[in-house]
Amino acid sequence: MFTFIVTCYNQAEVVTYALESIRYQICRFGKGQKFQLIVADDGSADQSCKIIEQWLAGNAGIFERVDRHFREKNAGICRNYVEALRLVEGEHFVVLNGDDLFSPYNLFAVTDLLEEYDMVCNAFIKFTGSGDMIRSYLTYLDVVLQKFIRGNILRRSIKLGCAIMAPAVYRKELLTEDVFDFILRFRTVNDRACFQKIVDKHENLRVCYVNRPFILYRISENSISNFNSPNRRLHNQEVAQLCRVERAEEKSGFFKAMLYLQEKSAAVRANPHYFVRLMRFFSPYYFIMLWLFVRNYREIVRMEHELIDPHWKRCSEYYIRIMERI
Repeated sequence: MFTFIVTCYNQAEVVTYALESIRYQICRFGKGQKFQLIVADDGSADQSCKIIEQWLAGNAGIFERVDRHFREKNAGICRNYVEALRLVEGEHFVVLNGDDLFSPYNLFAVTDLLEEYDMVCNAFIKFTGSGDMIRSYLTYLDVVLQKFIRGNILRRSIKLGCAIMAPAVYRKELLTEDVFDFILRFRTVNDRACFQKIVDKHENLRVCYVNRPFILYRISENSISNFNSPNRRLHNQEVAQLCRVERAEEKSGFFKAMLYLQEKSAAVRANPHYFVRLMRFFSPYYFIMLWLFVRNYREIVRMEHELIDPHWKRCSEYYIRIMERI
């Protein structure tokens, strides 16, 4: 059994795209496998649940099992995320937000790497609501840097709240009740809290990076990826809270200071004023990025081009085909 999870909140206009990208993966690459679909709606006030049911009425047959987890009241991303994870039957699973899509490439080839690794970090491409892929190379600098963040640097980077490993897939056995309990202390930082706790509990994680788009991230007015959205401001406040949690447990005086600076930087990133937000560039996170960028400049530039140039056009055409099907 392979499990797909779709989390949703007020995404009636776009959740069908996410579901269609799952259908594409199954029909194109998943022959001979059994699939579970978990759809977790966090108390949407729009027609999200109705749209999901309409889609399932025509496509439920491609799944061995379908689990609907529709909350009556909104509880936050983290609780919705954990409650969906508790329903996972498959040994391998992937999570997709309701306004994003899986890319047109074989995601099962990526999850198969979990036979060798504990965690596989993946790239992504961002796109606008109209389906235009964002092709600015520096947009993906922190994505490509995942190739070079390993060992103790990985542990420290995760603890500092660095925005890495967002579309990572990992072994189901890494999800324990301790991890779930930690995630449930927050509302929006589900991925970061999850990876932070996993890294805390496992010192020798085997990690690799795949420099090919795994997910297409939609940039919308209310998405966390949008710097000016209210959700982004709440997200940054919770990143600061993650740093406070780590600082309380950190023994090294130097890294306590780094966590304090990162906490203040996260608070600055939540500020509505543009010039105040520029102070975020003085955070430990950006110093780590700068150090890795200078040290691996040539390879990073090459990898940025390899991520965008061969794939943006195919991803655009794929998005258009899904839109036409819908």
